[in-house]
Amino acid sequence: MHTIIYIFIIQFFLVFSLQAKEPILAMLLNVNSNELQKFGIGNYNFYCIPYGITTLESLLAKSENESSCKKSIEMFYKKHPNLKYYSLKLLKLKQEYHVDFKNTKCILYAKGQMTLSELLVKEGLALLNPSFEDREFEYSYKKAQISAQYLKKGLWSENIYTSCETEFYKE
Repeated sequence: MHTIIYIFIIQFFLVFSLQAKEPILAMLLNVNSNELQKFGIGNYNFYCIPYGITTLESLLAKSENESSCKKSIEMFYKKHPNLKYYSLKLLKLKQEYHVDFKNTKCILYAKGQMTLSELLVKEGLALLNPSFEDREFEYSYKKAQISAQYLKKGLWSENIYTSCETEFYKE
């Protein structure tokens, strides 16, 4: 009787373990910016754009020349040049990272269970997209953004959000 129960328990766990999704590991080849990293899996290379957020780089690209948004971000990066390359300091070249994909964007687990998106938001180098709806990540991104606001980190220290609010909501 004990043998039958034991076999049943083994089968039960075996079925669920076979259905588990294996993580995708990709090697970091290059860090272009906080918004764009190049990865490789075997002979296949791809670029990773953070999921669910808008980075300062994308706000800078969206903003019009001579706008207050563009000027405030450029001034911020002049004052804090190390934050412009935050991802380069955080991530290590030739190291493998767990990546996942949603809606043509990349979920890069940069520090254990923390994603690069969450880390950028926490440092005030990105904002949660206003239309972002993903229960799996939404809470941690909101929590990181509130923390950055409270601690006046990154874009919250220079009041960049106010000068870039219109660009932020542009599609």
